[in-house]
Amino acid sequence: MTYLRRLPKFDFVSPNSLAELCSLTASSADGEMMLFAGGTDAILQLRRREASPRCVIGLKRVAELDFIDERADGGLAIGAMTTLQTLMSSPVVQRNYDVLSETAAQIGGLELRNVATLGGNVAGALPCADLPPPLMTLGAQVKLSSQQGERWVLLEDFFQGFGQTAASEGEVVSEISIARPAADSASVYLKYHDRQSMDMTVVGVGAFVELDPDHNKFRDIRLAFAGAAPTVFRAKQAETVLRGNPLSEDGLEAAAEAAGKETNPRANSWRANPDYRLELIRNLTKRAIRRAWEKAMARGKANS
Repeated sequence: MTYLRRLPKFDFVSPNSLAELCSLTASSADGEMMLFAGGTDAILQLRRREASPRCVIGLKRVAELDFIDERADGGLAIGAMTTLQTLMSSPVVQRNYDVLSETAAQIGGLELRNVATLGGNVAGALPCADLPPPLMTLGAQVKLSSQQGERWVLLEDFFQGFGQTAASEGEVVSEISIARPAADSASVYLKYHDRQSMDMTVVGVGAFVELDPDHNKFRDIRLAFAGAAPTVFRAKQAETVLRGNPLSEDGLEAAAEAAGKETNPRANSWRANPDYRLELIRNLTKRAIRRAWEKAMARGKANS
């Protein structure tokens, strides 16, 4: 593990608005500045000298980035500076997007959740990030803001590699948007880590299941993985194995095998070797799909 040193010297700027923030990012060359949201990852990067920015831009005073809004169409908009604790405890999230509340509750302890942010969890593009898998299965979109305006990118297209995203120079993640899921659907996120809540995720699996009108088959299914490749990703081949079919043990086994073939587990000897990760991927995939199916069935009965 990299030795932690004192923080390097840098200038600190704290903008008061999104417009001011975009002005600062537009005038900074690549690598010269670092955005500082909750700082749970940024502090470690600075102390390990993985980043040595000339300027650190604090986002805490940009109130425009801290919100959870239910849209008129039933969808959800979440600001990038929304803390994990706020996400976990929001009545709107708990009512219609409970997988996000449940996932946030599994991340770290109370102290970390009170400072860590949704935007930081997404924008860092770390393969072990927990919120991107369930967000990805919900079809989430990322709003990127800059002096040139704003644009939307599907979360499944946002991650380009380890620590790399589709954001261009000067763009910042400002919002995550999710359409309201279908009535007879449910999402689950399961993960394995060494110690409850306090360690990085070894493997995480997000599963979204939508039932057909008769509640007999998978009308739709989406699977997304953390810790299974250099970045979080959708396992689209595994999804096709079950889409349009009923739940069965053979189907779960086939989907788990297909997911394993789509993954590219990292060789990380101090946390888990590739073979162990692959076994976790297969087992967590089956469990996540089954739990999402059972959850969707329960909702379907309650709505009928």
